[in-house]
Amino acid sequence: MSGAAPLATRLLDHCPGCGGTRLQALPLRYEFRGSFPLVECVTCGLRFLSIQPAGAALASLYAGEYFERDYRCGRSSVTYFAADNFRAENTALVDAFDGLAAAPREPRARALLEVGCAGGWLLAQARERGWEVRGVEISAQAVAHARALGLEVHQGELADAGLPAAAFDLVYMGDVLEHLPDCRAALEEVVRVLKPGGHLYLRGPTTTHSLARRLALAVSGAAGATLVLREPPYHLWEFTPRALRGLFARAGLEVTSLRQSKIPPGRAHGEKTVAQRAAMYALDAVNLPLTTLFNVAGDRVVMVGRKPRAGA
Repeated sequence: MSGAAPLATRLLDHCPGCGGTRLQALPLRYEFRGSFPLVECVTCGLRFLSIQPAGAALASLYAGEYFERDYRCGRSSVTYFAADNFRAENTALVDAFDGLAAAPREPRARALLEVGCAGGWLLAQARERGWEVRGVEISAQAVAHARALGLEVHQGELADAGLPAAAFDLVYMGDVLEHLPDCRAALEEVVRVLKPGGHLYLRGPTTTHSLARRLALAVSGAAGATLVLREPPYHLWEFTPRALRGLFARAGLEVTSLRQSKIPPGRAHGEKTVAQRAAMYALDAVNLPLTTLFNVAGDRVVMVGRKPRAGA
């Protein structure tokens, strides 16, 4: 892979979240068929790669092997394509969806859209509960898997799916917004396809918000060094709860709940020395109860937003 041609890229000289032009370089970059440095918008706090893979180059990162080992930041020890690996998790998610979108009085199914639906396991379980489901996914292999389950899935970007306005009671984005080329435009499209009063249920990483990563960035910056991640630049955006709240508001969503969580200490992702792994384990051991008790410094978040009703 290291001998492959450089990825086609685009350069961002302003913040797509708020339009701000004051961008501060952060001491972290990806190195994978090119160099992809991280910056932070001084105005709204959104962190993102100022150079990003674009077009077909971005789509090429999501071949079949991504779902075998790299999805969810490489933290999952099981392959995506085995249904039983995620049944309990998906059952809990559908329970949460049922709680947000009560069964309608009129005889119609509630409509669910999953953006970044991968192979369709969650949609299949929601369909078993009576939801009317549709999906959007960029990976050709994952789309083929979902369609083999009898699911209606658009291959490509959300903006190109041609979905009708005000058609869905709930939109789910699980570990996907950080991968999309324009996070604000994606949220605005979500608002367009949601019914008034409908909900966006978003779940994903806030990696640079954890104690270990904050300390690593601070120490590297003070030393004039840069953290180098020698892996594909899957995460175009490195969210924090504050930046996500701002994105939701600018897209037209009211945040109804925000819950942070912390991945337990364990296998460290990426290339690290023994000392770095030990330090990360110790910090995570402190971080976990801190996040659980006080809803701070998490490396994952569940955020729910609601589209206002007309006249609200």
